[in-house]
Amino acid sequence: MNTVQGTKMPSPIFIGRWTARVLFSLKDRPHRHGELRRNIGSVSQRMLTRTLRNLETAGLIARRVSGSKAIAVEYSLTQLGRSIIAPLGAMCRWAKRYYRAVTADVYFPKEYDAQ
Repeated sequence: MNTVQGTKMPSPIFIGRWTARVLFSLKDRPHRHGELRRNIGSVSQRMLTRTLRNLETAGLIARRVSGSKAIAVEYSLTQLGRSIIAPLGAMCRWAKRYYRAVTADVYFPKEYDAQ
């Protein structure tokens, strides 16, 4: 637990390599784990699971388990998660514009292409 003089500190939101891709993939509709993995591409199952857990802990996505004969887990954006899409898109446009000065890998969703 992160505490400073007895107050609880919020957990930080880490923007990792797969974070933006997961968030943009969930923008239009919920997806199951396998759908997300196919949508995103070369992410490993372990890394996708870790990213999903981190985003769930941060309150940006919700995990819903539907109980039938086969258990299905579906991920969707929370209201907080939906609110980060526009600023994240702006950051992606900025990074695309200044990509030569940026040393990290940058993901550019098609709908946020710089003009």
